[in-house]
Amino acid sequence: MRAVEEVGTPVWLYEAEPIRQRVAQLRQFDTIRFAQKANSNTHILRLLRNEGVVVDAVSLGEIERALHAGYQPGTEAEEIVFTADIIDAATLRRVTELGIPVNCGSPDMIRQIGEAKPGHPVWLRLNPGFGHGHSRKTNTGGPSSKHGIWHDELEACLRLV
Repeated sequence: MRAVEEVGTPVWLYEAEPIRQRVAQLRQFDTIRFAQKANSNTHILRLLRNEGVVVDAVSLGEIERALHAGYQPGTEAEEIVFTADIIDAATLRRVTELGIPVNCGSPDMIRQIGEAKPGHPVWLRLNPGFGHGHSRKTNTGGPSSKHGIWHDELEACLRLV
């Protein structure tokens, strides 16, 4: 392969067309979201943005990477959404400064955001009490999952919002 000859190994090669084709298959849905943890390559992110895919960030680094790839912050476009169960001070400052909606995974996050910037857009990341994953570490719902607001806390969290 010419790329190996030019840049050596190891090397990762991505082909844009299959990515575009997969996005086209997903257009039947209202919104296509991409979790950066799957692939945070800025060239891939830029391609996805050009295809109208919005991005989910789980850290301040991922927010900055999305911005570098051309994603626009703010509540109008909602091109970037921050999702987490906890939020540190630096990330809290940045999401409120940029107007990035926050998908809150805990009542404490709702309080922190409300104190930092009343009226800032928040979504609720709910744990419905069931879920699956190939191991306990990847289970995204249910009693053994660390993710999301437990479904019993929904009413209290709505009052916080």
